[in-house]
Amino acid sequence: MEFETAMQTAARLGVTVRAVQKWAKEGKLPGAKKVGRDWAIPFGATVSADTELPGGAEERPDLSGLPFPLFQLPYNGGDALEYVQNIADGDTRNINLIQMYYFMGEIEKSIELAEPYLDSSDWRYRVAAALFYTFANLGGRHMHKTTFAAQILKRELAINDLTDEGELADNSIRIFAAVVLKTQLHIPFEEVPLVERYIRYMPEGLRMMGCYLSAHKAYMVKDYARSLGIAQAALFSTTQRYPVCEMYCHIISAIDHINLLQREQAAESIRRAWTIAARHRIYMPFVEHYSLLQGLIESHIKEEYPAEYDKVIRLARAYNIGWYEIYNQENQGKVSFELTPVEFTIAMLYSRNWRAKEIAAHMHISDRTVTNYIQIIYEKLNINSRKELEEFVLK
Repeated sequence: MEFETAMQTAARLGVTVRAVQKWAKEGKLPGAKKVGRDWAIPFGATVSADTELPGGAEERPDLSGLPFPLFQLPYNGGDALEYVQNIADGDTRNINLIQMYYFMGEIEKSIELAEPYLDSSDWRYRVAAALFYTFANLGGRHMHKTTFAAQILKRELAINDLTDEGELADNSIRIFAAVVLKTQLHIPFEEVPLVERYIRYMPEGLRMMGCYLSAHKAYMVKDYARSLGIAQAALFSTTQRYPVCEMYCHIISAIDHINLLQREQAAESIRRAWTIAARHRIYMPFVEHYSLLQGLIESHIKEEYPAEYDKVIRLARAYNIGWYEIYNQENQGKVSFELTPVEFTIAMLYSRNWRAKEIAAHMHISDRTVTNYIQIIYEKLNINSRKELEEFVLK
């Protein structure tokens, strides 16, 4: 078992060191043990949901009227879904639930709640519903609905003067939604301003997601060191802890580390992301990045969380097929979606000159299994060499 100091735990949970020491002494951090004058806390340990956190429940943020409230929900020690379900205002609760259900992988629930808000008179609700409706239908493989929602977001950009200095905060929200689709789905928006120019006008939680998008863009051009620097700076610079945003930044950090061949650092980043995921049952950030994580989920999550791993794999299969379909539709591409998520992961690693033995050790499977997978991959793609495989992966 890995341990961290009380100071590291305090930084992770967004509380004081004294609070962590108090919980450890009271037995509210399972596995914590006294080492000299300090405490050794199991890595990723959290307090029970009924533990009172500094500030009290009355200081929870008001999320009403925010377009992407879950990106702006600071850590409060409780369960995110329970918190959302207890929001009094109906529209605010529904906009939160649209996002919460998507992140939990409850795709159909998210779609059902989002549909009535696609033509809302409130542009913030309309944009939020359209963005998550796009991704939820991608996971549900309803391509016509995904395309329909993406068009709503395109109209939001087309009908607004995004250079109006008086509306920089509002425009930053619209640009954020457009850049998400352009970066993650490769939907060709024309003349979308750089998100970096508008990050400063976003609320703090959303600003962190803006940094994630900037890091993702750097990753796509293989500038892994710059991508990692952006993500780490975002994690270190916020005044509060934002669970969903932190997950995305930890995940892109893990992807950068693995591409920089920094396997221990990649493992630490993925464990930090999974600590948040397990607490709040938020799985879709892992689904969205499954192939890019190159076996890290198998290495560090599969064995200890088999049920959750199976859910991620199931969702990733549907999501990847949806992504390939929308990519081909929007970019006139011919990307094959014949490979399963595990096959695509092995294809990525093998195309980057990993040996079968290294892949087997990394993914906790046998050498023979990897060799069999490689043969299946070649047959599915109708190729015969590692070079041809590399060309496929780069599409």
